[in-house]
Amino acid sequence: MTLENLERIELLLPLERSETEFSQLIEKAKMFHTDSMRSELSIQSRFQLAYEASFALALAALRWHGYRPSSNRYVVFQALSHTIELGSEVALLSKAHGMRNEVEYDAEPFDDLKFLEELIAINEILLDRVPLLQG
Repeated sequence: MTLENLERIELLLPLERSETEFSQLIEKAKMFHTDSMRSELSIQSRFQLAYEASFALALAALRWHGYRPSSNRYVVFQALSHTIELGSEVALLSKAHGMRNEVEYDAEPFDDLKFLEELIAINEILLDRVPLLQG
């Protein structure tokens, strides 16, 4: 589904691009990503930081293309296949979103180190690709 189709079904709303906001989201993501690799932090804290880094990068990519999510956060991850042509990694990011909701809203513990490492690796890809949108 294209970004235009996501707009048509009201999952995305048009919003003028802001290079300042784009840069701020990238910097925020870098801080979260760096902290997510700090082994002295709990695995749950590291997961939340890694998720927030992913979200900030996905939102930056979406904002660069002139959109924002209407109400559902998860759409920023779905849009990555269009904003930066991300492939199968989108499925892991969607799963991370569901896990984040379980941690946030259902007080479920997070203890999957392998998943955290995969999420951090995807953030490395996002950190390589998303800033390139700015040229």
